[in-house]
Amino acid sequence: MFLDWLNSRRRRKWLALPIPAEWDAWLRLNVWQYAHLDEARQRRIREFVCVLFHEKDWVGGNRLVVSDEMRVTIAGQAALMTLGFEKPWYFDRLRTIIVYKGVYSATPESTSDLIMGGFNLPEEQFDTRLGESWQGGPIVLAWQAVIREGRNPRSNRCVVIHELAHHMDSLDGSTNGAPPMTDFKFEKQWYQVTSAEYDRLVQLARQGERTLLDKYGATNQAEFFAVTCECFFTQPHELQSEHAELYAVLVRLFGQNPCEWLPAE
Repeated sequence: MFLDWLNSRRRRKWLALPIPAEWDAWLRLNVWQYAHLDEARQRRIREFVCVLFHEKDWVGGNRLVVSDEMRVTIAGQAALMTLGFEKPWYFDRLRTIIVYKGVYSATPESTSDLIMGGFNLPEEQFDTRLGESWQGGPIVLAWQAVIREGRNPRSNRCVVIHELAHHMDSLDGSTNGAPPMTDFKFEKQWYQVTSAEYDRLVQLARQGERTLLDKYGATNQAEFFAVTCECFFTQPHELQSEHAELYAVLVRLFGQNPCEWLPAE
């Protein structure tokens, strides 16, 4: 109870600060969806960015200095996921965001080094990554991917949304393609729709057929949820057209319909 009060007090203090002029410029440049939002939604983005900018621990991997532009950009892309929530939500259980300049390498054995050694992973290319989300821990992002996807509406990718989808998925203690839900009827609908769509993607991937959803989503249901969230915020019109039931449950989950504010091509 006291911690909730303290968090609210700190956030009110940060939100009372004037927003630096360059923040809006960075959001317009590096979060391509931002320019399509109305002023009310843009204001919510900026407020969300303000809280994450001050509240999260921003750590540079391999001695990278995390700049203000990096913080604002990553927080701005993350904010898209929260626009439909009735109450502001700042990924409260996420404490640390680790940023690497580009692709980085990791092995299961390097986990302790990552935690104890200042988040500096070995240079050997055992397993190159653009991002990851740890159960109960930080998310890790490659800045070059963040900026490339944030500036290009045709990339159809967003590593920030992908990794935060994993974070949301894990909030109930398991990462299985279903974030915590309190409505049993909707939860049942969610499993019915997403299970059928996952099986469909697996089958199409095996057959080598074209798919709107990234075939990486056929890896497991956790990855399916993550790539579906990416598609929801980068290609909503196409997703609604090709996967209407899946789109509908995502609208219910996120409390928003991106087709209302992103133009169809």
